Amino acid sequence: MNRLIVLVDFSPYTPTQLKLACRWQEIYGLDLVFLHKMDGLAPTLSNTRESDKIIAFNKAEAERKYLQYLKDSELSPISNQTTFEAIPLQLTHYLEGFLNPNDLLLLGLKGTGFLKRILIGSTATTIINQLNQTVIALPQSIDFAIPRKLVLSCQEKYPLNESALEIILNTVGKKIEEIELLTIIEDKAELEPSKTYLEYIESKIGEAYSYKISIYENTDAFSEIKKRFSQCLDDFIVLQKGSRHLNDKLFRRFFINDLIHDGNTPLIILPAEK
Repeated sequence: MNRLIVLVDFSPYTPTQLKLACRWQEIYGLDLVFLHKMDGLAPTLSNTRESDKIIAFNKAEAERKYLQYLKDSELSPISNQTTFEAIPLQLTHYLEGFLNPNDLLLLGLKGTGFLKRILIGSTATTIINQLNQTVIALPQSIDFAIPRKLVLSCQEKYPLNESALEIILNTVGKKIEEIELLTIIEDKAELEPSKTYLEYIESKIGEAYSYKISIYENTDAFSEIKKRFSQCLDDFIVLQKGSRHLNDKLFRRFFINDLIHDGNTPLIILPAEK
């Protein structure tokens, strides 16, 4: 069974993450793993026994907070499909050995905005950059949980990881009502190749969904996309790791920050193909 790995730090967006995770477990039958990175121990502690005591205490305190969050949010995850782990290790190093290829990793986005976090560095940025894993990035203020529409931002030069997309569709596909294939072109010469690639992706996904193809020109794409998706609260935007959307800082400034943070739209990042 696929797992949803939820990183929790007991910040204000933790209840949002817990709500989504429990809802996804209920609907999609996922195993849940709530993972908390404990604060580091003082480097001067050399007594292993004392160090172990501090780690055990911190783990118990973290689990107490986790259970209190569940109680306050009136959430009851399925006990035999749910675990909580508090770890003292460096997070990305731990995740490298812990994650399975089919796992989905859920991150919360802090209120400073995704773009600012990318540019100045953050835990979320480090995880996205260093781990080749499917990541769901969730804005704090989101108040819904189930994706009804996926917006696949596709580019011919940066092909989608089709196997990773298949995992997403196998997980959440039964509630998806529409898939929109979206791309942005810089000039007219890209129109036909881009359209051909979007039609190819549609044919690969199959006939289980209704489709829409949207091609925007670079000159006015950002304002049009932001205006449109700010009204679409059931959409999850899907980006390919390594694509222009994540590599180009100017593009990120408009597309990711305005839509994901300011527009409160969840983001799914597909891993690069190995």
